[in-house]
Amino acid sequence: MKKLLLISAFLLASGAFQAQAPGTASAADEPGKLDSDPVVIDLDTELKRSLDKLKNAGKAPLYFLAYRLYEGTWDNISASDGCLDDREPRSAWRMSSVDLRVGSPHFDNSHYLRADKSSAPPAFDRSSKHDSILPTHGAGLPLRQAFWLKTSDTFKDAQTRYQALLASKDVLAEEDDKSADFSLQPRQTYYRKETEQKVDRPAWEERIRRLSRIFLEHPRIQTSEVSFDARPTTRYMVTSEGSRIVEHQPLYRVSIKASSLSDDGMNLWLWDSFASRDIDKLPDESVLSESIKRLADKVDQLREAGTAEPYVGPAILSGRAAAVFFHETFGHRIEAIHEKNESEGKTFSKKIGTQVMPSFLTVRDDPTATEAHGTELSGHYVYDDEGVRGQPVTLAKNGKLTGFLLGRMLVQGFNESNGHGRSSPGWNPMARQSNLFVHADAEGGHQVEPDVLRKMLIEEAKRQKKDYGLYFDEVSGGYTYTSRGSEQTYSILPLVVYKVYVDGRPDELIRGVDIVGTPLSSLEHIVAAGTDYAVFNGVCGRESGPVPVSAVAPSLLIDSIEIKRTAKTFEKPPILPDPTKSAAPEPKETDE
Repeated sequence: MKKLLLISAFLLASGAFQAQAPGTASAADEPGKLDSDPVVIDLDTELKRSLDKLKNAGKAPLYFLAYRLYEGTWDNISASDGCLDDREPRSAWRMSSVDLRVGSPHFDNSHYLRADKSSAPPAFDRSSKHDSILPTHGAGLPLRQAFWLKTSDTFKDAQTRYQALLASKDVLAEEDDKSADFSLQPRQTYYRKETEQKVDRPAWEERIRRLSRIFLEHPRIQTSEVSFDARPTTRYMVTSEGSRIVEHQPLYRVSIKASSLSDDGMNLWLWDSFASRDIDKLPDESVLSESIKRLADKVDQLREAGTAEPYVGPAILSGRAAAVFFHETFGHRIEAIHEKNESEGKTFSKKIGTQVMPSFLTVRDDPTATEAHGTELSGHYVYDDEGVRGQPVTLAKNGKLTGFLLGRMLVQGFNESNGHGRSSPGWNPMARQSNLFVHADAEGGHQVEPDVLRKMLIEEAKRQKKDYGLYFDEVSGGYTYTSRGSEQTYSILPLVVYKVYVDGRPDELIRGVDIVGTPLSSLEHIVAAGTDYAVFNGVCGRESGPVPVSAVAPSLLIDSIEIKRTAKTFEKPPILPDPTKSAAPEPKETDE
């Protein structure tokens, strides 16, 4: 049974959507430099040598080979209550990956081994022993040797698995999906290798330390942290098709989190995050300070809030909450792996051209988009981890299903990748979401201003004879089950929820809420959308490892949503006050 988890932070701003047109080159794209990059040269040389020696070395022919090398110098600075954590500064790392295929594109060693519960090849590339001998930087014979050893092991594993697959195919029932295991692609060249931005570590240490002291003003917050992460990554890729790709993917992030324990033993926490591909575009200290104060105040309010009761009725999902809702209910189920694998529920495999959501909604996924509504999108990339250029894909148009997210593994009715094969370094790529966009059609009265949407919520609650509807403001993420043997449910994990009373009483903050439901039913219960779009940036973890994603959606009115109580502990808050919270503020510098 698969459990797919989205661990995320949210950003909300206003502005206009901007996207790079598919097929256009970035201003930093300099393919001519591929011929002089020593890493590319050595990877390409070793790949050609391996291909020549191994193509006829086993019972199953080697027909495709790709090498990927990921590297970066990452830094982390974090502090709690004015004290820096004891962590090592700046660490350089490298990880290698070998994608080797034997057999034919229609049926190869990546096929699901149904005799073993439809298992895919190991999701994480067994690389630790070979990555340990990678040179820390540069190229040369040590780099080639690491890939030589890894290629040898991968080739042996591929031959063994392919023979097991042939035996399985002969004795088991015919599969429903007869599409190919792999899509061959034309040669691609791309080069964008940027100089990593300098991190002024002493300045950031002082800034993070100062910011973390703000939580000392809230004595009942038990744990808190402010952190800065620099994670620029460069990916090299060469393939037997002749593709050579070097892409730099910078990421800088400031994260804030705090937690407390209510008197009845419920853990309460909030998290906020600010991310950018440019370190100079992160918010300044005054903006971060105000965000921390708001977050800390909200944690204090949550501790005093009433607890939620199980409920079924109308609710509004804010744009951020609606974005996560679509990521879980729809986005995961149109990723190719969940439509092809025989052990999966295949929710949408037979539904192309049919109505799967209200006709005023259109959904697409677009890795070429860099920004939406004034916020940078975490799911942007130029090429996916299988060497295919990322492409915008319309998944549902006017409520009708029109497509799937595809890597090089195909599904019935689709013959080529649309550039969504993604993975963490060291994992095997699979079709994944990037930037998921939910768009509401303004015609027909189904998209309205936020205040009108609120009135519609109250009217719907009255119609259902409810004392209140719910408004879900902030969420931490969610997860979903997609396998055939599971209950096919999803959960959204709200952080800030309000009761909206029908009799005009002020909205009431409540705590301890989880949204639960089944995807097909929940999508059908969307009745209207707001004009207020919001961006949810986060990290999605599943079969090919954690990858950065974004989702963009308007607020949504759902006429029937179900919540359950959140699990809680039986602990009580400490009797004595936290001594760290009584610490006096640092003295301010004066001219005296």
